[in-house]
Amino acid sequence: MTLAFRLALAALLSTGALLLGCNGDSSGDHSHGGDAHSHSASQATAESAHGSGITTTAWSDRLEIFAEHPVMVAGQESAPWAVHVTHLDGSRPLTEGTLTLRFRRPDGAAYVHTVEGPPEPGIFTPQPTIPETGTFRLFAVVEGPQAQDTVEVGDLTVYESASAAPAPGGSTAEISYLKEQQWETAFGVAEARGRTVRRSIEAHGTIEPVAGRHAKVSAPVSGLTPAQANLDMPAPGDRVQEGQTLGILSPSGGEGSYADLMGRVERLEREVRRAERLVEAEAIPEKRLVETRHDLELARAALESMGGASGGAVPETASGSIGRPKGDSGFNYHLKAPISGRVQERHLAPGSRVEVGTVLYTIVDPSRVWLRLRVPAEHAAGASGATGAVFTVEGSDTAYEASQVVSTGASIDADTRTLPVRLEAPNPNGALKIGMMADARLLLDDGTTGITIPNEAIQTEDGQPAAYVQTGGESFERRPLQLGPTDGQYTLVERGVEAGEHVVTSGAYQVYLASLNTSQIGHGHTH
Repeated sequence: MTLAFRLALAALLSTGALLLGCNGDSSGDHSHGGDAHSHSASQATAESAHGSGITTTAWSDRLEIFAEHPVMVAGQESAPWAVHVTHLDGSRPLTEGTLTLRFRRPDGAAYVHTVEGPPEPGIFTPQPTIPETGTFRLFAVVEGPQAQDTVEVGDLTVYESASAAPAPGGSTAEISYLKEQQWETAFGVAEARGRTVRRSIEAHGTIEPVAGRHAKVSAPVSGLTPAQANLDMPAPGDRVQEGQTLGILSPSGGEGSYADLMGRVERLEREVRRAERLVEAEAIPEKRLVETRHDLELARAALESMGGASGGAVPETASGSIGRPKGDSGFNYHLKAPISGRVQERHLAPGSRVEVGTVLYTIVDPSRVWLRLRVPAEHAAGASGATGAVFTVEGSDTAYEASQVVSTGASIDADTRTLPVRLEAPNPNGALKIGMMADARLLLDDGTTGITIPNEAIQTEDGQPAAYVQTGGESFERRPLQLGPTDGQYTLVERGVEAGEHVVTSGAYQVYLASLNTSQIGHGHTH
């Protein structure tokens, strides 16, 4: 902040009341029950000298607190602090709410100071007064519509006089990248944590339909598609059920046609029933009945070969059947869905003529899909031990999982020098489209446990892996890395980063430029 802003703010805050309380008696205590839900287990703290003052940084799961403050002297109102509050989701400054500083004594009592709303985005400027010397445990309580959290910042010492405080340390070789610069760019950090990472093989592939969940529905007969009867038939994107009518065909006539066979079956059915009565009355020999039944079986077989029904007054089958709704002559062909799913393609045009074998509909059940990977030949031996895969598809950074291996090829493709591996993946929201290209990591074993960081945090500089570690709110270090296995999302770090440290996942290039002291980075510190 500017000097003029500091002076004006100091004059304003000097009229405010300092809320002091012991054992929770102060009305200004907003700590929600003596810090019961502070994030001491998940937070990390960094403290260092910063010019003539002190800087302290602490993280919870949701917030980062970066405090710049002067040496605290007992009984004296401090100069304005600069407490930077950053929401880790998006790395954006808080712009409204209250900040409460709780200075907890060893006996559990606490001095409390609260300020309303930051005068500048993300920067609260409290001026607390602590009446006694000693070491206090500092908690920062943030309350507002953007965040509600309690962060355990660390120990703070209050001295008898400024001269009693130790001299600040010398400058370090850390990289400086200011909060205002972080807030104005795409910036993010992640905590290095212990995880189990499985060995993996990088491979590329495509999304394919699962066998039995993809159907092409063809015209089993030649004929016309009556315009009125086909106007309301399913369109691409519509969901259909197995057995649902997709279209109605009026088959062409002529000997051996669908209509001719349908009529022949019905005529022979009548002749069989008549012959049965005559045989029973001993009016004709039984041989005539046997011959008529044989002719009926042949006619039914020919009709079934066209996808028609095999008999009955109102015959019907799941795929391709003859129904007789009201007003139907019984000679129209009802094209039906063989599976449930969504219509991917429709080539049926009302009022047109279609030839036998013409594909009229394509139906896909997208609830599950296959991921077909092409594993490089040099990794083919290990692919037989695959247990799953993690993958992304074109146009999206979302990570998907395929946990069921369907098949592993028995031979290497001579042209591509790859081994095909198929896995099945759930697709409940339909985001995975048939034909999409995929980049994957084929997971091979039960994995190795150790300290991991997100793959986004790993930079390649001069051919070697490195990461930028946030050692404080505005200070960073470049760390060369020794890496272990990766599963495509996280990589095990054997050397270079410790558990609990925060690595830069977004904005690492800007931190790199800051390390060069170039003029390509934002603006200077405003406070």
